[in-house]
Amino acid sequence: MALSETSYHILFAANVAFIAVHLYSWLLKWFYRPAAYDEHFRELFPAQRAVGFIYLLQLFELPYTLQIGDRDALLYVNAFSLLFFSLQMLIMCESYFFPKHKHSTRDYWIVLPAIVVLVPMFGQAVSHSLLPEGWRVWMVGAVSIIFLGYLCLSVQMAIKIARAVQRANEERYADSDDFPVDFANIIRWVPTLILILLAINFYADNPWVKFARDIIFIGASVWFCIFTLNPWRKVPTQMGQSDPSEQSDKSHNIGTRENLAHRLEALLNDEQIFTEPHITSDLLISRLGTNSKYLSEAIRRSGYASFYDMINQHRVRHAIALIHQHPDALLADIADQCGFSSQASMSKAFKAQGKDTPSSYRQNG
Repeated sequence: MALSETSYHILFAANVAFIAVHLYSWLLKWFYRPAAYDEHFRELFPAQRAVGFIYLLQLFELPYTLQIGDRDALLYVNAFSLLFFSLQMLIMCESYFFPKHKHSTRDYWIVLPAIVVLVPMFGQAVSHSLLPEGWRVWMVGAVSIIFLGYLCLSVQMAIKIARAVQRANEERYADSDDFPVDFANIIRWVPTLILILLAINFYADNPWVKFARDIIFIGASVWFCIFTLNPWRKVPTQMGQSDPSEQSDKSHNIGTRENLAHRLEALLNDEQIFTEPHITSDLLISRLGTNSKYLSEAIRRSGYASFYDMINQHRVRHAIALIHQHPDALLADIADQCGFSSQASMSKAFKAQGKDTPSSYRQNG
């Protein structure tokens, strides 16, 4: 397609900037380690190399950079970004949210369809004589079918993350120490949204739409690098860094610790703090004016195995009492009054405590 000299230079500059920013981002992701995070970097950033690989792959945009305005090169580069961003978003989410999951060799066959389609398109973009006439229709169709499969996997990943958030909240009463709940709630649909934007870019098949995509992704990449590799961010204390409150707690004596256990029991028995939905250890730490170390000690001193065990026991006991006091009440309402987010969550808590089901307690009076 014909472009004026000014348009050519604008499009060329945007694409070069896009590749340069992503290469620099790759260097940061693979080789830069903020001093504050050095000891626990892999725990804090389990998806760094996966994200960095996304950036490194942008080198495959070079055929378009060298042929701004060429239809074959534009179609190839848009197809490449659509398919490989889809794959890398899946890998990134899996690496970050489920780092303990072990992949088998067959899991990586998912990459093969994208490679099979993109290799001939790359050859066509470079030589313009590889594919027969009418190849564009067939390639667009093939890319579309593969993309739909990847899009479905992206939606499944968002649902998987949502279920992990639900399990963390309902079953484990977890906070960010156990699963990055807040970040997961923010990020889970972002990959799918990005894929939809890339699909718009692919089907528009227009250099100016590609230009807009380049500008948006340049800004997003710069922000993401600053967000994830901010050297001024405070390191979470659970990663082993010093906590000011923990330093001051060295002055705690045995009497103070026993008092903390009594105050904890008062919060549980008198204020019934366990009825608050999605209660976390951070909330108790704030209410008691202590830190995680002494809260854990107080929990053990009170005879509980863990924070989860403590909340679970109190909620179950309270639920049994309410079932006996209000035999006609809906179990869903009782679950809500006890701090459970659903009746199913309450039933799981009963089972975890070795109790009969809530319905059995109602039937037995």
